[in-house]
Amino acid sequence: MFIKKVVIGSVLLSALLFPNFLSAKNFNLEQTVKKCQKCHGEDFEKKVLHATRQIGLFSKSELMEVFDKYDKAPDGGRKGLMKIILKKYNTQEREQIADFIVNKNK
Repeated sequence: MFIKKVVIGSVLLSALLFPNFLSAKNFNLEQTVKKCQKCHGEDFEKKVLHATRQIGLFSKSELMEVFDKYDKAPDGGRKGLMKIILKKYNTQEREQIADFIVNKNK
């Protein structure tokens, strides 16, 4: 009985300490960028929902700043949609996405 409690306790503690362990994902830049290109265009040349600039014209620092703004945006609307999308990616993955976008048009 004691061993059973220890095992159950260990599983619960692991779930609390490592909540994303079982849902860990492999980041695939190509697949991610293809999703971006559906709205933003193959070369990121499209204006989306009356945006003032195409993201293909942004610098890496501008893209990272926009990603952060979306992250802090309230839910709902265009910003809410991008917030949901960007929530899936950590800072390192976002930097890879930004690098790809910036280098796509060089």
